[in-house]
Amino acid sequence: MPEVIVATSQWCRTCPATIRQWKQLADEYKFTVREVDVGTLEGRELAVKLYIRSVPSTIINNQVVHVGVIDRNTAINLLKTHGLTA
Repeated sequence: MPEVIVATSQWCRTCPATIRQWKQLADEYKFTVREVDVGTLEGRELAVKLYIRSVPSTIINNQVVHVGVIDRNTAINLLKTHGLTA
């Protein structure tokens, strides 16, 4: 199943809104959402690998495709652009 990864942190005030938006779309478009905290080992490794400097950062197909809070239309366009929808 396709996956969207969202890099977050505990101190990020806008990260929960981004996670909520992706989870709502995941139900509709049938993909999984994984939240990775940049304060963890996995998150630090991801941040180094993809040069993540800000959270929330949305990752699709091992690419950072959006930084910041995401709105529904932008998220849907990213899903289409990266082949996660019909």
